[in-house]
Formats: sequence, structure tokens, C-alpha cells
Amino acid sequence: MASTALRRSSERAAWAGDPPQRSAARERLLDAAARCVARDGLPATGIAAVALEAGVSRPTVYRYFADRRALVEATLLRAGSRLTGRLAAHLKRFGDPGRQAIEAMLFALREMRRDPILCQVWNSTALDAAALEATTGAEAVAWSREALAELVANAGWSDAEADEAIELMLRLLLALMTAPEPRRSPAALRAFLRRRLLPGLGLAAGPRT
Repeated sequence: MASTALRRSSERAAWAGDPPQRSAARERLLDAAARCVARDGLPATGIAAVALEAGVSRPTVYRYFADRRALVEATLLRAGSRLTGRLAAHLKRFGDPGRQAIEAMLFALREMRRDPILCQVWNSTALDAAALEATTGAEAVAWSREALAELVANAGWSDAEADEAIELMLRLLLALMTAPEPRRSPAALRAFLRRRLLPGLGLAAGPRT
């Protein structure tokens, strides 16, 4: 307990006044928000908690984020965007767009459940409205499209088709996270996605594996 308190104290004391650049200040606040979410959960993470964690005043936080919703959305989007590189690299193993779509869903489900920030969206006893809104918002579609660039190219989707397809994938991902019953083995979930997701995306099933 003493070591934890000392660590948190040093983290708060590290910001002695505003950092010189706005982008650096914003990142420091997002770092503080990420620690709050991972440690205390989303319901306990607000402007006051993040200000205390960062060792700054509440007006300083409001200088970079209009309200709690903006702060939560930015924290989750940053955590989500960090998955994009790993997801893009993972999808290079699969050449068929149908297989890529299925494997993207399975990878995202697994990684989001492991991530100390993203998993808190669904670990809360009451779902957080700001967090859920961020999951399928325009920014989430944009960074998901970066991660799924190879799938988009292989599928031959137009910009509008790609945005709709990714929105569908995000909405299904959200449903699988928030309502996991009935629980399926990885093989059963892969088969379910093959039967139900691929027709919605307009993709052929491809070879079974």
C-alpha cells in the first residue's frame, strides 16, 4: 500500500505547471485518465479524479477537454487506436477478405477483453454512455478503417461501403462484448461469424479453416 501511494504521489508531482506544448499537456492528462480508468473503473473517472491524478487543477483539465464525455471518449479512442497496428499486422496473415473480417472480429474481442482500459467499458455495473457512444462514433470508424485497410482493399469496397461495413463490425463487436451470452468456443464463434457477419458485409465465406 505504501509503495502504491508513493508511486501515485510521484506521478501527481511530476507536472509542476503546464507542459510547454498543448499536445504534451493533453497526452499527460490522457495518461492520468488511463491510470484512473484502469485502477478505479469508468464510473469513478471524471474531471476531478483526473485532475487529482495529474496533480493539476480542474480548470487545467477543462482547458483541454470540454467535459467528462470528451475526456472519456479521448481516453478510450487513444486506447483503441493503439490496437490498430497490431490488428493490421495480424490480418496480413490472411489473404481472403472474408477470413480477414472474421479474424479481425476475433482478434478485437480477445484484445479488448485483455486491455486494462477498454475492458472497463464492459466491466462497469452500469454501462457508460460516453464510452458506448465512442465505440461506434466517426473517430472509431476512422481508426478502425486504418487497421482494416487491407481488408477494405481486398473486398473492393468504396469509401461509403467501407464505412458502413466497419460500422456494422463495430456494432456487432459492441453487442458481443456487452451481451456475451450464449458463450461460444472460438471455433463456434468463428462459425457464427462466418454464417451471419459475412452476408451482411457482402463477402464470400471463402475456404474453411
